[in-house]
Amino acid sequence: MKKIFYTCAFLSCFGGWASAQDIYKVEMLSGSDLDGDARYVGMGGAMSALGANLSAMSTNPASTGLYRRSDISITAGLTSQPDGSHIYSNGQVLGADKTRGVFNQAGFVYSLNTGNTSGVKFVNLGFNYKRSRNLKQFIGLNNVPTANGLSQSWQMRNLAIGMDDYWLDLGYEQDRDYTTPLAVLGYDTYMIDAKVDDNNKIVDYYQSNATKYNYNRAQWGGLHECDFNMSMNVNERIYVGFTMGIYYVNTHNILLYGEELVDNTGATGDYNTYQEEVMTGVGYDGKLGVIVRPVEESPFRLGFAITTPTAYDLESRSYLSMTSPYCDDNNPNGTFADVDITNRYRIRTPWKLNISAATTFGSLVAVDAEYEWQNYASAAVRYDDGESYDYWGGSNFSTDAGIEQEVNRWMKNVHTFRIGAEVRASKEFSLRFGYNYVSSPFDKNAYLNLFADGPSYYYATNTDYVNLGAIHRATIGLGYTYKHFYFDATYQHQLQDATVYAFHYNDDRFSNTNVLPGEDIELHRNNFQMTLGFRF
Repeated sequence: MKKIFYTCAFLSCFGGWASAQDIYKVEMLSGSDLDGDARYVGMGGAMSALGANLSAMSTNPASTGLYRRSDISITAGLTSQPDGSHIYSNGQVLGADKTRGVFNQAGFVYSLNTGNTSGVKFVNLGFNYKRSRNLKQFIGLNNVPTANGLSQSWQMRNLAIGMDDYWLDLGYEQDRDYTTPLAVLGYDTYMIDAKVDDNNKIVDYYQSNATKYNYNRAQWGGLHECDFNMSMNVNERIYVGFTMGIYYVNTHNILLYGEELVDNTGATGDYNTYQEEVMTGVGYDGKLGVIVRPVEESPFRLGFAITTPTAYDLESRSYLSMTSPYCDDNNPNGTFADVDITNRYRIRTPWKLNISAATTFGSLVAVDAEYEWQNYASAAVRYDDGESYDYWGGSNFSTDAGIEQEVNRWMKNVHTFRIGAEVRASKEFSLRFGYNYVSSPFDKNAYLNLFADGPSYYYATNTDYVNLGAIHRATIGLGYTYKHFYFDATYQHQLQDATVYAFHYNDDRFSNTNVLPGEDIELHRNNFQMTLGFRF
């Protein structure tokens, strides 16, 4: 390829740029694992109507209203990802171990007997921490062949077209500001090269060709939830509660992507990118719930709960570097370019509605079943517009309409079904069984649209995306009680399939059809948890 080299202060072009928000970050912050204390997990998370459980205050705050004694517990365990592996970068070992320890839960409820015989009999105050979502995983795809020379540079060529359908001149700063960091780095490393007419006007970009690619992504960190709860028992018939949730986000992603390039003579060379992103932030939501016993003589109860969207205030820092075998007179051994960028934005997750029913059969069997609905149409993304300020001197945030259109187009309402049963084998021992199903949050044709009509178009440093399938979880648990102490243990097996795309390309840059085939993977997990508790 003929190379044209322009001198440009690269970092100055991106000093105010930022890593992008997208529909996959919306899902990451909206979903949750089946986690908490071992009894809750052993029941498949179906404790919202049975109540008297610390972790259930996050799904139905009224569940703690059934406590008549105070309770304190702590939970830890092991998580295993069967396909866990490692990747290596700069001498560091990255990736997801197959088995690792996890701190799952800690909390308490203080139960106050009011002595009232005809009204509010108990007022309970509670706090519970649980790891809402464990994001540690590894995805590795190596020596994946590409058809017809398909390369990520083909996507870069598409990104070199301005939103008004004209070819950008990426040698000039003003045009570089109208595309993504990926396209600019591709230009600076000669992965794409300008094609000009007799008037030296750019009419197209040459692209590179690849024979195969390697894709290795390591991710760790997660979402941590702290719930502050207040509930009441009214005449042993109605239980009401409110929970305020505070969330802490800390995630870390590293992607190593590379291609074997080939030119028209058959010579090969290596193209590689290194992308790293750290995201931190806090979020807040509110939960309101009620449990009723319609018939005084019956243990049957119904539960209803609503959870407001979680409002996250987030900050991310993203780094992208690129190397290619192409060179010019100043870089005879290939070229390298990189960028380090930060961003602040806000994400509002969907509303949730939970409906549950439960009953007991004597003192031997307890059963709970529930359904939860999550409405992604209510999700929203806002970005720091960098132009206006509120009265307190902080930045104002504007709606990212492009991403919200993508949410409405490609994200589906999520339906969660939980069912659990507890069998008391003796006064001391109990057996528990549970099943938990969560539908896929994505349409099967969902993709990471770098041409969304919004600011994220200019900020994205990653091109890969993972379309998650439905989750099936089966659990089994054991409980032992001795006087005031109790010990619970549970095993959870989670099945989930997904499809990974290293990037998205189509001749029609606005098409949702990806010419690059997706790679099917399994994100299965095994969890073992133990809880030690004390009731008084």
